Amino acid sequence: MPTITKTHMASDEQLARCADALERIAGASAGLSYDSAKGEYTGIGAYFAARRDGKKYTVRVPLTASTACTKLDANAGIAVPTPGTRARAAVDPYATINAFSHVDVTGFPDADGRPRVKTIEWDAMFRRDGTAGNVLVMAPVLWWSYVVEDGGQSALLSISDSPLPGMVPQPEAVLPDGTLRECMLYPKYVMSDYGGRPASVSGAQPRTRDVSHNSLITQVIQANGEDESWTGKTLAVDWYLKVMFLMKYATRNSQSVFQGCVSYDVKRQPSAATDAADHIDLAKGHGLLLGSAVMVGSEDVDRGNATAHDVVDYAVITSIDASDEGFDRLTLDRSVTVATTDWVKTAPWPTGSCDGVYGDGSPYDPLSGDEPFVLQGVETGIGAYEVFANVVLKNDGTSGWHVYINHDAISETTSVSSIHEDTGVSLPTDENDSWKYPTIMANADGFLCGTDAAGSTTTGMCDGTYTNKMSTVGERELRSLGGLANGAGAGLWCVSGNNALATARWNIGSRQSG
Repeated sequence: MPTITKTHMASDEQLARCADALERIAGASAGLSYDSAKGEYTGIGAYFAARRDGKKYTVRVPLTASTACTKLDANAGIAVPTPGTRARAAVDPYATINAFSHVDVTGFPDADGRPRVKTIEWDAMFRRDGTAGNVLVMAPVLWWSYVVEDGGQSALLSISDSPLPGMVPQPEAVLPDGTLRECMLYPKYVMSDYGGRPASVSGAQPRTRDVSHNSLITQVIQANGEDESWTGKTLAVDWYLKVMFLMKYATRNSQSVFQGCVSYDVKRQPSAATDAADHIDLAKGHGLLLGSAVMVGSEDVDRGNATAHDVVDYAVITSIDASDEGFDRLTLDRSVTVATTDWVKTAPWPTGSCDGVYGDGSPYDPLSGDEPFVLQGVETGIGAYEVFANVVLKNDGTSGWHVYINHDAISETTSVSSIHEDTGVSLPTDENDSWKYPTIMANADGFLCGTDAAGSTTTGMCDGTYTNKMSTVGERELRSLGGLANGAGAGLWCVSGNNALATARWNIGSRQSG
């Protein structure tokens, strides 16, 4: 019998999380209370209002080939955080500042779009698995400004937890009736399914293959309950992640801090056949990580083809055991029957893969290129694009691919219509279907994107923008972040904009947003 040696790491919650939760419980009473009759928290607005410092946090962003940003105003002097892993808590000096504060909750947007919070991670009712509702990241409403200066060489990006002169509420903070939300609720996880409906829950297979800009209308918006108003991924969470990253890490090169799952295109054949077993044996050096997911198919074809996953559609690796006979045994979360002629391929990571990470960071190494990351409580970069529900691209054949936004995402349509606003900002467009690397970051009504093609994977915004050529007339869905094999072109600024609004693929997902 072979000798089996455990090589995986325990994924228990860090002691630091417990200590932090206790600290927050002690200070959470200001205006916040639980209404047992309604089954939700009240006083959320008062809770955040009591914590305001009224300060202005600024970062100067270069609009040239440079990547380094400069922290100004109240942001000056605050150290750049050190990302964490499951084994090491992050060091984040921003964690105690109200404008950067966040907490995991379960809840929903009601029929009027107002945030409703059912449980908070420090109470005994909170669950991540869907039994307590959709998991969201609760954060304060912010005010912001973006001012280009120095003859277009740089821009000042500022935020505050208070309405300072020259600032406006962050994207999607204003409700349809003109009032402000009490807080912002960002989807913590990419969209999966729970109880037959789209969900933001931990420990699930991300929903891909049938997700597109157009499908989100029926899958999410029209699937709402009577008292809820969900959409697919919106501008709000994209803005939040980009702004928080620039403020905290003071660089435009997002992959210099968090690579994301962009270089995890692994395929291997089993070392031995199995029959209804809970494992797969692979030769050492396979490159697969504990907690990640695989599909197994009878043919070496694109992952979107049925024969790429006709043996096992989706399975999570629960342990990796090294033997003395030249192979590793990968235990899966389901039974498998495989032949040595089959192909084992990586798939997008399951939701909740960063749950054991305390603070910003990744399960094992934020710079590995093989794993997702969590930023400000939001898990992302799982190895699949995230398609927007309310931001699309359109080109008339002469002026380039313009960014169109529907600020009332619940009314989204399957083509650009009168409800969409032409922001006047166009993505880099030339005479080729190709990746471009911008240096100039523009503000398209809250969508921060590149507009030129003078950069590279290490200069400017560092991430790629793919557009069709100028002569192409049509509408395109906007996909962000990148997939399993996008490499250095992926990242927070990545835009893939070359597919129709109804295009769905195995590497395209989204988020259920409130």
